Amino acid sequence: YEHPHGFVLLKTAGKTWHVVLAPPSRMENRGLARTALLKGNRVSVHGYPNRNKPEELRAERITVGDKTTELR
Repeated sequence: YEHPHGFVLLKTAGKTWHVVLAPPSRMENRGLARTALLKGNRVSVHGYPNRNKPEELRAERITVGDKTTELR
């Protein structure tokens, strides 16, 4: 949760992604609490990879537990 965009480091079987989220105000307005993004929490992210940064993923939505938040 930082400006201009939040981010998480998401470890998968093949690599660790730098996942770019929405601005903090948008995430809060849509119900994604800062406490949902704690280290060790399991999440699912849908997005697209950055063409110029192979380790970066731009998130469209994130699911934490049973709650999905649209980010874009």
